[in-house]
Amino acid sequence: MNHFFEIENKRHHFREVVQIVFDKSTKITLSSETKERIISAQKNLMDLFENGIPIYGVTTGFGDSCFRVIPKEKAQTLQKNLVSYLRCGTGPLLDEPSCRAVSVIRLLSLSRGYSGVSLALIERLAQLIESDIYPAIPTEGSLGASGDLVPLAYLAAAVIGEGEVYYKGKITPTSDALESAGIEPYTLQPKEGLAIVNGTSAMAGLALVNIQNAREILDHAILSSAWLCLAIDGKREPFSELVNELANKHSGQARVAQRIRDILDKEEYTPQRARDVSHSNGQTVGYVQDRYSLRCVPQILGPVLESIELAERWIEEEINGVADNPLVSSEGDFANGGNFYGGYICHGMDYLKISLAQVADLMDRQFTLLADEKSNRGLPPNLANWPGLPEEERHLHHGLKGLHQSVSAITSEIMQKSIPNGIFSRSAESHNQDKVSLGMSAAVQCSTLIDALWNVTSLYTTSLAQAIDLKGIQLKSSQSKEVYTLIREQIPFVSSDRALDFNLGKLKTQLTNKIFEH
Repeated sequence: MNHFFEIENKRHHFREVVQIVFDKSTKITLSSETKERIISAQKNLMDLFENGIPIYGVTTGFGDSCFRVIPKEKAQTLQKNLVSYLRCGTGPLLDEPSCRAVSVIRLLSLSRGYSGVSLALIERLAQLIESDIYPAIPTEGSLGASGDLVPLAYLAAAVIGEGEVYYKGKITPTSDALESAGIEPYTLQPKEGLAIVNGTSAMAGLALVNIQNAREILDHAILSSAWLCLAIDGKREPFSELVNELANKHSGQARVAQRIRDILDKEEYTPQRARDVSHSNGQTVGYVQDRYSLRCVPQILGPVLESIELAERWIEEEINGVADNPLVSSEGDFANGGNFYGGYICHGMDYLKISLAQVADLMDRQFTLLADEKSNRGLPPNLANWPGLPEEERHLHHGLKGLHQSVSAITSEIMQKSIPNGIFSRSAESHNQDKVSLGMSAAVQCSTLIDALWNVTSLYTTSLAQAIDLKGIQLKSSQSKEVYTLIREQIPFVSSDRALDFNLGKLKTQLTNKIFEH
């Protein structure tokens, strides 16, 4: 069934845009008011053009070359040349969902009616999206100011029939994809090449996908913390209303604690008497409280939840704005400015990186608690299947020791990637772009961090499933059963030492595929 989305002169919420990006059945339409604004803005731009008024990037060169005059009759050639010289991107390609997000967000920006582009260009962008054609965009080359010039040049190239695209999930020459879809290459009109490339849509598209990943990872971190509580007979008190609502007012902390309480309630979890730790006057004294990596989960993950929400709000604002220069309205106002500067996106991605590094470190610390026989309250060391092995074979097997070592190594790399990108701003392009956001760099770095964090999540949740089986716990909640089944479909209980790399890779793929289902 097709999902219809009409671009209107209203605020489009983050969730709406996510649905368009992840639902390829979406059919895009333009409201009559939207069409009128686009047509009027282009007419106003062309009036200035025909009257010989100097217009940056239309009758002048680009960037530091803005004082060089371009004859009107060469305006279309100028746009094509812009796309050509900017196609110098390097590095691996963005994945297909991110490239679709780039196309969708650029369409929304240009449809606001402040860029002076033709209705025909807007309709062509919508047609490409509906035909499952998205630019194949390299990750390297954007300073994140003057927009994502190099990455978005690949979107412009797709429009005019050049370069390569994702077509029905495969990298294909653009000319072949357009021919297969029955679409003619488009000829750029004055300013239209500049309008496509002079925005933040590449970093915003990647940021949108990053935020979706971050939310899913946070869900796993919360569920994993509840499972850890089950596996080591942890206390429920740290997740109580007294601690997280009555005695504290941080919304994120309260919501994380509530979610853990809900999971434990559905598992019908009641802590048993904790294992002996000391004797006093002949009395057995149990564990009074748990280690920080369990006891302080609401305080650790609460700020992460709120950071994700802050980044999402900033990206939503960016998506609903117009990242372009110069701007012209349907009423005839004209201005040069800097809406192409990706400052908010850079800050959002830098905050997200720092937050996700905290999640990785939490999982690593929790894994240590779970694997170490000095702290795992009766589980075998490294979660080896000692109870199921003959006495003479037990010390031959080391369980999930290798997984724990891998998690520690990956977590270290994640921490290195969490350094903010925005602080490395540098002057470029003959000092015209003398202060840049590096928003695309932050989004790309965040994406690579997230990929590594999915590996940590796969390894750690596998260890928890092992602990749950060793304790003989029967999970009851639908959420727990779903995740546990997903793990066990790829990685059966580790009864003796064996290679797990191939299965762990498949588990990671299954976990990340859930994002697109949501």
